[in-house]
Amino acid sequence: MDIRRTKSYYEQISNRDLCDCAYCQNYVREIKATYPEIAEYLFSLGIDIEKPFETMPLEPDETGYIEYISAQYIVCGEPDDFVKTVIGSVNVDVAGAHPSTQINEAHFVIEIYPIRLKWVM
Repeated sequence: MDIRRTKSYYEQISNRDLCDCAYCQNYVREIKATYPEIAEYLFSLGIDIEKPFETMPLEPDETGYIEYISAQYIVCGEPDDFVKTVIGSVNVDVAGAHPSTQINEAHFVIEIYPIRLKWVM
């Protein structure tokens, strides 16, 4: 993993670059406050938890919450040093499948799952 390059990658992403659908915007607004330990762990890898590459939401439920079966993040470098981690009830692992990143340098995609957030949209 290249933590310095990953951090630089996320610093270049602005809020305008993020998906503006209600599901992704809800994720961005709620994820850091709801899962501060996950945010801290991802930060140690150079990842900004509020800038997901992809989210996979279900529909909001009648209790006012929404479950995301996965949220994915790009990590620069090779996954050689990456080890699957469980923080609380959330898994952090290399993604088995993801959309094309269109990045032409060494990188991989990790995912966190499952995520349950308050639906504020």
